[in-house]
Amino acid sequence: MRCYAFFKTISLDDLVLTERPDPVPGPRDIVLRMRAAALNFRDLAIVRGHYHVGVSPPLVPVSDGAGEVIQIGSEVTRFRIGDLVCPTYLPEWIDGPIRPWNVRRRLGGPSDGVLSELMCLHEDEAVCAPRHLDAAEAAQLPVAAATAWHSLFQLGSVRPGETVLIQGSGGISTIALQLAHAAGARTIMVTRNDRHADTLRTLGADDVLGNGAAESWPNDVLNLTDQRGAEISVNVAGGNTLTRSIAATRMGGLVHLVGYAAGIIADLDIFTAIRHATTIHVATAGNRENLEDFVRAAERHKIRPVIAKAFRAEQIRDAFAFLARGGHLGKVGLILDF
Repeated sequence: MRCYAFFKTISLDDLVLTERPDPVPGPRDIVLRMRAAALNFRDLAIVRGHYHVGVSPPLVPVSDGAGEVIQIGSEVTRFRIGDLVCPTYLPEWIDGPIRPWNVRRRLGGPSDGVLSELMCLHEDEAVCAPRHLDAAEAAQLPVAAATAWHSLFQLGSVRPGETVLIQGSGGISTIALQLAHAAGARTIMVTRNDRHADTLRTLGADDVLGNGAAESWPNDVLNLTDQRGAEISVNVAGGNTLTRSIAATRMGGLVHLVGYAAGIIADLDIFTAIRHATTIHVATAGNRENLEDFVRAAERHKIRPVIAKAFRAEQIRDAFAFLARGGHLGKVGLILDF
């Protein structure tokens, strides 16, 4: 089989197309022919050497993907030949709370990821994709969907009529928007400009604030909510934006910190946090059960992930460059046409 891998260094200059032996499944293993993948900010952080877990070559990169089951072991019960399947990002975290032993393996670093022609994994380490999605759409889900579900419905609980404030327009942001809208919440999106405002409203946003680069946007959120603020906020950037998310959240509210695109050191004004009596939850993706719950919700509400742009596998460097520029709507996809 063919795959992309880092050999001597974790660098795009050292990412090459190579060959490895075809996998041989064990009794409870499945073999996928990978059809599509998607980039997350963590993939970019790994390439830049800024990831919080040690990663070393040789390594097949990228966390998110979808493939067709082409072979199953003799004892497999969860899948059939022909199923469209998403490998889970954290293969050993099936359910329950996060623990050190269930997050040691992470696809795309430090464990091999999805940029392979074939992928062999235990049947417990995958989820059937939503039936209304194709492979390119399904590949967008494992990290973003599990993270959004885990934050909004396990660490917290979105209720109808509540206001959910969501920062950004990327993969987690657009999935969180669609989930909050489906749950009956009022949704406010904060983006760097108005470029994607119409599409975000189509996805369920009640209000779109295009001044997310300015310090004043929390006041706009307060004005939209009769000075109460949002019950729940989703912060995808970290850095100097965390305090602003807290300032835009009601007293006793909840802020989900799910990313660090603006910096790995969050600027926290403790007085602001005290005045708002804020609870901050830091997300580490989600477990398999979260992804399965999302699949059921997606099928019921016909939720489709947003693809900003799809690249062919050989355009992987262009895809990373597009991701690094930022400002896109949805996620960056890869068509795996080995």
